[in-house]
Amino acid sequence: MARTANLLVTSRHPQTLPREDFAVDARMQAASVAANAGSPGLLSGWPALLLALIVAAAAVYSFSHRPLPPFPQTMTKADGLLVTGLAQSGERRIAVGELGRILIADAASGPWREVSVRPQRGSTFTRVIFTGADTAIAVGHDGWIVRSTDRGETWNEVVFDPERGEALLGVAGPFDGKLYAYGAFGQYLVSGDSGQTWLHEQHAAIGDRHLAAMTQARDGALLIVGETGLMARSTDQGATWAKLPEVYKGSFYGVQRLPDDALLAFGMRGNAFLSVDDGKHWTRSEVPGGLSLYDSMIDNDGAVILVGENSSVFRSTDNGRHFSMMMEGDRKRYASVLPLSGGKGWLVAGEAGIGLQNEPGDVAAKADTRAAQGVQR
Repeated sequence: MARTANLLVTSRHPQTLPREDFAVDARMQAASVAANAGSPGLLSGWPALLLALIVAAAAVYSFSHRPLPPFPQTMTKADGLLVTGLAQSGERRIAVGELGRILIADAASGPWREVSVRPQRGSTFTRVIFTGADTAIAVGHDGWIVRSTDRGETWNEVVFDPERGEALLGVAGPFDGKLYAYGAFGQYLVSGDSGQTWLHEQHAAIGDRHLAAMTQARDGALLIVGETGLMARSTDQGATWAKLPEVYKGSFYGVQRLPDDALLAFGMRGNAFLSVDDGKHWTRSEVPGGLSLYDSMIDNDGAVILVGENSSVFRSTDNGRHFSMMMEGDRKRYASVLPLSGGKGWLVAGEAGIGLQNEPGDVAAKADTRAAQGVQR
């Protein structure tokens, strides 16, 4: 048994070398290192020098100036912008909207091209009009007014009022040689030199109400409409204003002079009113659906078109007395509309950007899906 136990202990604890054997082994390893120290290796001599030169050259190249590679042209989808206003002169179309962006096109189907605004403030535009064949005016937030004299190719700032900070919601004219810009909290500006300079005015009949739209009646009087049922009339080119009797308590968003010289005012929840005596008296028009109405136009065949909430389009063939709903889409609103040249349908703009709308029914095509597939910058 004692022998068996000794064997087990020996197997579990390997035999150790004497101290003198360790010393011999260490001397042999030291001699081997010394023998190899003087022999040439792969990273010594000229190969090491060559590698160092390659690394240095790579470092110099990495930090050296080189021209940028060509990048694809930046494109902005015309159906991916908030577009608040449209205008047309001949075949030239202008669209304005968020972040101070202005687009132009020479066909309703595009391509739409973004143009320069100097300086670019980044404030949202609200409306745009042509005041002549080549001259256009756009207005927006922060009292911003810009002007173009080359059919919208370039734009220059004429007014910017960030300290006042109120939005201009519309621009109208020229009426008897004057332009008018108006908006939130009674903002009211007049220009007598085609929009090159503007003067602020205040009028008691307007007060501090939001002003939305203006037109000129057959007799030369001006009519302005706005929030909480505001209607005011001027017979002296806007020098003084008289408030008209209230026809309803909601806000108006637009007013249009019709082909028969009647006046149509429209606004919240499908409310629309017609005047056949230059704005002195008003009767309610029939508009189904109860949807808010934001813009109007006269179609190629003389019909009156209203657009608004839920991508809705309404049409009247009896000079604004009765409207029928042509279509209703998603919850996004149409803010502006133009007729299509030589066809049935409309160019519409709003929260979903710019689009072509057939009459009646479905969208024919988004304005950026033909030809250019987007906005060229």
